[in-house]
Amino acid sequence: MAPVTASLVGVCLGVFALEYAFHIAERPDLLSRWALSRDGLASGMWWTVVTHMFLHANLLHLMVNVLGLWFIGPEVEMMLGRSRYLLLYFISGIAGGLLQTAFAAPSSELVGASGALCGVLLSFTTAYPEMPLQALLFFVLPVRMKAKTLGRGLVLLSLLFAMVRFLPQIGHLAHLGGALAGAFLTWWWLPSSKARRPVPVMRGDPQQRTDELLARVVEEGIEGLSREERRQLERLADRGGRRRGA
Repeated sequence: MAPVTASLVGVCLGVFALEYAFHIAERPDLLSRWALSRDGLASGMWWTVVTHMFLHANLLHLMVNVLGLWFIGPEVEMMLGRSRYLLLYFISGIAGGLLQTAFAAPSSELVGASGALCGVLLSFTTAYPEMPLQALLFFVLPVRMKAKTLGRGLVLLSLLFAMVRFLPQIGHLAHLGGALAGAFLTWWWLPSSKARRPVPVMRGDPQQRTDELLARVVEEGIEGLSREERRQLERLADRGGRRRGA
Protein backbone atom coordinates (compact mmCIF):
# COMPACT_ATOMS: atom_id res chain seq x y z
CA MET A 1 0.00 0.00 0.00
CA ALA A 2 2.90 2.41 0.69
CA PRO A 3 6.05 1.16 -1.04
CA VAL A 4 7.95 4.46 -0.76
CA THR A 5 7.35 4.68 2.99
CA ALA A 6 8.32 1.03 3.44
CA SER A 7 11.50 1.60 1.42
CA LEU A 8 12.49 4.69 3.43
CA VAL A 9 11.92 2.84 6.69
CA GLY A 10 13.92 -0.11 5.38
CA VAL A 11 16.86 2.10 4.38
CA CYS A 12 16.90 3.79 7.80
CA LEU A 13 16.90 0.43 9.56
CA GLY A 14 19.57 -0.97 7.24
CA VAL A 15 21.85 2.03 7.67
CA PHE A 16 21.49 1.86 11.45
CA ALA A 17 22.46 -1.81 11.33
CA LEU A 18 25.63 -0.80 9.45
CA GLU A 19 26.28 1.96 12.00
CA TYR A 20 26.08 -0.59 14.77
CA ALA A 21 28.17 -3.20 12.95
CA PHE A 22 31.00 -0.79 12.12
CA HIS A 23 30.74 1.32 15.32
CA ILE A 24 30.40 4.47 13.24
CA ALA A 25 29.24 6.57 16.21
CA GLU A 26 32.57 5.80 17.90
CA ARG A 27 34.64 6.79 14.85
CA PRO A 28 34.42 10.58 14.38
CA ASP A 29 36.49 10.50 11.19
CA LEU A 30 34.01 8.13 9.55
CA LEU A 31 30.87 9.79 10.95
CA SER A 32 32.02 13.18 9.65
CA ARG A 33 31.99 11.86 6.08
CA TRP A 34 28.21 11.25 6.23
CA ALA A 35 26.84 13.65 8.89
CA LEU A 36 25.88 17.20 7.91
CA SER A 37 28.00 20.11 9.11
CA ARG A 38 29.16 23.49 7.88
CA ASP A 39 32.76 22.33 7.93
CA GLY A 40 31.82 19.32 5.83
CA LEU A 41 29.97 21.41 3.27
CA ALA A 42 32.85 23.89 3.12
CA SER A 43 35.22 21.02 2.33
CA GLY A 44 33.02 19.85 -0.56
CA MET A 45 31.09 16.98 1.06
CA TRP A 46 27.80 18.02 -0.56
CA TRP A 47 26.33 14.52 -0.35
CA THR A 48 25.88 14.94 3.39
CA VAL A 49 22.74 17.03 2.82
CA VAL A 50 21.11 13.69 1.94
CA THR A 51 23.11 11.06 3.82
CA HIS A 52 22.58 12.69 7.22
CA MET A 53 18.86 11.85 6.96
CA PHE A 54 19.57 8.12 7.15
CA LEU A 55 21.95 8.20 10.12
CA HIS A 56 20.71 8.16 13.72
CA ALA A 57 22.45 8.83 17.00
CA ASN A 58 20.96 5.87 18.92
CA LEU A 59 18.14 3.33 18.90
CA LEU A 60 15.60 5.68 20.52
CA HIS A 61 16.33 8.37 17.92
CA LEU A 62 15.82 5.80 15.17
CA MET A 63 12.60 4.35 16.55
CA VAL A 64 10.91 7.73 17.09
CA ASN A 65 11.55 8.72 13.47
CA VAL A 66 10.77 5.32 11.96
CA LEU A 67 7.52 4.85 13.89
CA GLY A 68 6.38 8.39 13.10
CA LEU A 69 7.06 7.86 9.40
CA TRP A 70 5.40 4.43 9.44
CA PHE A 71 2.15 5.81 10.87
CA ILE A 72 1.77 9.07 8.96
CA GLY A 73 3.78 8.42 5.77
CA PRO A 74 1.31 6.09 3.99
CA GLU A 75 -1.49 8.67 4.21
CA VAL A 76 0.68 11.38 2.66
CA GLU A 77 2.04 8.96 0.06
CA MET A 78 -1.51 8.14 -1.03
CA MET A 79 -2.49 11.81 -1.03
CA LEU A 80 0.41 13.20 -3.05
CA GLY A 81 1.43 10.18 -5.08
CA ARG A 82 4.74 8.38 -4.81
CA SER A 83 6.90 10.80 -6.79
CA ARG A 84 5.75 13.95 -5.04
CA TYR A 85 5.84 12.24 -1.67
CA LEU A 86 9.45 11.18 -2.17
CA LEU A 87 10.33 14.67 -3.39
CA LEU A 88 8.65 16.23 -0.35
CA TYR A 89 10.55 13.88 1.97
CA PHE A 90 13.96 14.82 0.58
CA ILE A 91 13.25 18.54 0.19
CA SER A 92 11.97 18.74 3.77
CA GLY A 93 14.99 16.85 5.12
CA ILE A 94 17.43 18.99 3.16
CA ALA A 95 15.69 22.26 4.09
CA GLY A 96 15.67 21.32 7.75
CA GLY A 97 19.29 20.21 7.68
CA LEU A 98 20.51 23.39 6.01
CA LEU A 99 18.54 25.64 8.39
CA GLN A 100 19.95 23.83 11.43
CA THR A 101 23.48 23.90 10.04
CA ALA A 102 23.28 27.60 9.19
CA PHE A 103 22.82 28.55 12.85
CA ALA A 104 24.95 25.82 14.46
CA ALA A 105 28.67 25.80 15.19
CA PRO A 106 30.71 25.02 12.05
CA SER A 107 31.87 21.68 13.44
CA SER A 108 28.45 20.67 14.82
CA GLU A 109 27.24 17.51 13.08
CA LEU A 110 23.58 16.75 12.34
CA VAL A 111 22.09 13.29 11.83
CA GLY A 112 18.54 11.98 11.68
CA ALA A 113 15.35 11.94 9.61
CA SER A 114 13.48 14.33 11.92
CA GLY A 115 13.40 17.19 9.44
CA ALA A 116 11.97 14.97 6.72
CA LEU A 117 9.47 13.45 9.15
CA CYS A 118 8.28 16.90 10.23
CA GLY A 119 7.77 17.78 6.57
CA VAL A 120 5.60 14.69 6.10
CA LEU A 121 3.63 15.48 9.26
CA LEU A 122 2.98 19.10 8.25
CA SER A 123 1.96 17.91 4.80
CA PHE A 124 -0.78 15.85 6.43
CA THR A 125 -1.94 18.61 8.79
CA THR A 126 -1.95 21.12 5.92
CA ALA A 127 -4.10 18.85 3.76
CA TYR A 128 -6.50 17.80 6.54
CA PRO A 129 -6.47 20.68 9.05
CA GLU A 130 -9.83 19.84 10.67
CA MET A 131 -9.24 16.12 11.10
CA PRO A 132 -9.41 15.04 14.78
CA LEU A 133 -6.26 13.31 16.00
CA GLN A 134 -5.05 11.78 19.22
CA ALA A 135 -1.42 12.58 19.96
CA LEU A 136 0.79 11.37 22.79
CA LEU A 137 2.12 14.37 24.69
CA PHE A 138 5.69 13.57 25.79
CA PHE A 139 5.00 10.08 24.35
CA VAL A 140 2.84 9.33 27.40
CA LEU A 141 -0.27 11.52 27.78
CA PRO A 142 -3.01 11.03 25.12
CA VAL A 143 -4.36 14.39 23.95
CA ARG A 144 -7.12 14.91 21.37
CA MET A 145 -6.73 17.83 19.00
CA LYS A 146 -7.32 18.90 15.43
CA ALA A 147 -4.59 18.26 12.89
CA LYS A 148 -3.98 21.98 12.39
CA THR A 149 -3.35 22.39 16.13
CA LEU A 150 -0.70 19.69 16.03
CA GLY A 151 0.96 21.26 13.00
CA ARG A 152 0.99 24.78 14.37
CA GLY A 153 2.15 23.54 17.75
CA LEU A 154 5.10 21.73 16.17
CA VAL A 155 6.18 24.86 14.30
CA LEU A 156 5.81 27.21 17.28
CA LEU A 157 7.48 24.87 19.77
CA SER A 158 10.38 24.18 17.42
CA LEU A 159 10.96 27.91 17.02
CA LEU A 160 10.61 28.59 20.75
CA PHE A 161 12.90 25.73 21.79
CA ALA A 162 15.52 26.89 19.29
CA MET A 163 15.39 30.45 20.60
CA VAL A 164 15.72 29.50 24.29
CA ARG A 165 18.18 26.67 23.51
CA PHE A 166 16.04 24.05 25.22
CA LEU A 167 17.72 20.63 24.87
CA PRO A 168 20.36 22.03 22.48
CA GLN A 169 21.42 18.53 21.43
CA ILE A 170 18.13 18.29 19.50
CA GLY A 171 17.95 19.93 16.06
CA HIS A 172 14.90 22.15 16.65
CA LEU A 173 15.66 24.25 13.58
CA ALA A 174 15.83 21.08 11.49
CA HIS A 175 12.31 20.30 12.66
CA LEU A 176 11.19 23.84 11.88
CA GLY A 177 12.76 23.94 8.43
CA GLY A 178 11.41 20.53 7.47
CA ALA A 179 7.93 21.38 8.74
CA LEU A 180 7.75 24.67 6.83
CA ALA A 181 9.01 23.02 3.64
CA GLY A 182 6.43 20.23 3.90
CA ALA A 183 3.59 22.67 4.56
CA PHE A 184 4.61 24.94 1.67
CA LEU A 185 4.96 22.11 -0.85
CA THR A 186 1.58 20.67 0.11
CA TRP A 187 -0.07 24.08 -0.10
CA TRP A 188 1.50 24.52 -3.55
CA TRP A 189 0.53 21.07 -4.82
CA LEU A 190 -2.85 20.75 -3.13
CA PRO A 191 -5.06 22.22 -5.89
CA SER A 192 -3.63 19.81 -8.47
CA SER A 193 -3.20 16.79 -6.20
CA LYS A 194 -6.83 17.01 -4.94
CA ALA A 195 -6.07 15.67 -1.49
CA ARG A 196 -8.22 12.70 -0.60
CA ARG A 197 -9.25 11.59 2.85
CA PRO A 198 -7.27 8.65 4.21
CA VAL A 199 -8.50 5.21 3.18
CA PRO A 200 -11.05 3.96 5.74
CA VAL A 201 -9.80 1.06 7.84
CA MET A 202 -11.52 -2.18 6.84
CA ARG A 203 -13.22 -2.84 10.16
CA GLY A 204 -16.72 -2.81 11.55
CA ASP A 205 -20.04 -3.38 9.81
CA PRO A 206 -19.69 -3.97 6.03
CA GLN A 207 -22.92 -2.07 5.38
CA GLN A 208 -21.55 0.93 7.28
CA ARG A 209 -18.34 0.89 5.23
CA THR A 210 -20.35 0.66 2.03
CA ASP A 211 -22.53 3.58 3.09
CA GLU A 212 -19.46 5.70 3.91
CA LEU A 213 -17.91 5.07 0.50
CA LEU A 214 -21.21 5.67 -1.30
CA ALA A 215 -21.58 8.95 0.56
CA ARG A 216 -18.14 9.92 -0.72
CA VAL A 217 -19.24 9.11 -4.28
CA VAL A 218 -22.34 11.29 -3.91
CA GLU A 219 -20.30 14.11 -2.42
CA GLU A 220 -17.18 14.02 -4.61
CA GLY A 221 -17.99 11.75 -7.55
CA ILE A 222 -16.32 8.42 -8.28
CA GLU A 223 -13.14 10.27 -9.26
CA GLY A 224 -12.91 11.50 -5.68
CA LEU A 225 -12.12 7.99 -4.50
CA SER A 226 -8.60 6.65 -4.55
CA ARG A 227 -7.83 3.46 -6.47
CA GLU A 228 -7.78 1.48 -3.23
CA GLU A 229 -11.11 2.94 -2.11
CA ARG A 230 -12.67 1.94 -5.42
CA ARG A 231 -11.36 -1.59 -4.95
CA GLN A 232 -12.79 -1.61 -1.43
CA LEU A 233 -16.19 -0.53 -2.76
CA GLU A 234 -16.10 -3.23 -5.41
CA ARG A 235 -15.18 -5.90 -2.85
CA LEU A 236 -17.93 -4.78 -0.50
CA ALA A 237 -20.46 -4.75 -3.32
CA ASP A 238 -19.43 -8.26 -4.41
CA ARG A 239 -19.61 -9.49 -0.82
CA GLY A 240 -23.09 -8.03 -0.41
CA GLY A 241 -24.23 -9.56 -3.70
CA ARG A 242 -23.00 -13.02 -2.69
CA ARG A 243 -24.76 -12.73 0.68
CA ARG A 244 -28.05 -11.75 -0.96
CA GLY A 245 -27.66 -14.57 -3.49
CA ALA A 246 -27.12 -17.10 -0.71
